[in-house]
Amino acid sequence: AAGENDESQYWLRHISRTGYFFANAALGSVASLVQQKLHSDAEGEDNFVKAMATSGVILRLLSEAALSYEQDYDNIKNGKYKEPHDMYTINAQNNPLSFGRQTARFVAEAMGTMARRNRASEEDKRARIRAGGLYPEYYHTAFHYQTNGWMSRESANVYETSTETLFLGRQDAMQRTALVPLVAHARQQSGRRHGTGRTPLRVLEVACGTGRFMTFARDNLPPDSEFTAVDLSPFYLQKVKENDRNWRSLQRDRSIKPVQIVHAKGEDLPFAEEHFDAVVCMYLYHEIPREVRAQIAAEMARVTKKGGRVILTDSLQKGDRPVNDNTMGNFEKMNEPFYRDYIEDFLPRHFEDAGLECLTKTVLSSTKTLTFGKPL
Repeated sequence: AAGENDESQYWLRHISRTGYFFANAALGSVASLVQQKLHSDAEGEDNFVKAMATSGVILRLLSEAALSYEQDYDNIKNGKYKEPHDMYTINAQNNPLSFGRQTARFVAEAMGTMARRNRASEEDKRARIRAGGLYPEYYHTAFHYQTNGWMSRESANVYETSTETLFLGRQDAMQRTALVPLVAHARQQSGRRHGTGRTPLRVLEVACGTGRFMTFARDNLPPDSEFTAVDLSPFYLQKVKENDRNWRSLQRDRSIKPVQIVHAKGEDLPFAEEHFDAVVCMYLYHEIPREVRAQIAAEMARVTKKGGRVILTDSLQKGDRPVNDNTMGNFEKMNEPFYRDYIEDFLPRHFEDAGLECLTKTVLSSTKTLTFGKPL
């Protein structure tokens, strides 16, 4: 009976979640179309809003969300990881006022994003970055036509809402596929660490974005685990601090340390060799050139301990779900200049060249997770 109640609560929560993000998508679409009419913008042959607002696309997205939740709950039921920490809590990020604020932010950002997407000018495709020497050339892209790419407070504030709206609420479930190998490795390590010589588990996330996934990881790993977050955007690193502070506010154990924030790029990690038990990387590889993918794989391998894990979660590639192969490259139109190369790139090669062994692959909807081990 308790299990049935938990399942009912999960589905009620997640159906409501999809309803909220569906409403965001509708509001953002209407606002974008109205803005286009008022400003007499050229519609273009492939107007993104109208292409997405068809019954076939909407039904497919809703079906994908339902199947994602089914797979996510199956992992929870089978003890692979805990239910989402914010599923039953009311907190600073999970209350009606917060939802209203995020919807307003999303609609404002969506109007700008869709206008830039429909224009697709060279100016719209570039992010304006002053400290150019610190940032590689690929980072000067205004990915997704967001406000100044990754380099603005506006895009950082609305990123989670934007991605969840695009996927109608299944983004968190897709990210949680990385918890399966991470939690399994942590449990394995815990079984080997006994006595006073026990050291905390060290986990690094490369290109951590807003740090949303890290809150799920922290909720599933031992409380004394040490987490480090690396990203190139100072604006997104600020969101990491906020997400981490919010998660820690929900914990009874007040001795849990804050996440360590590091402003750095993945191809030049400022850590000693074999420093981390596990390294996680989320949705980075489709936004970087092939040679940089190899460099980052080598760096993640370098800082991982022998017997440790490197976990890569990213978009599907050709062959992962063959039914999507013919349309997969269309995401390039959202100012993703490296996407078509990404979907053709055999990712395990980069990690095997860095001395890692390919262990597992998991697919959930539009996402896949690859796990690599560093030999003892």
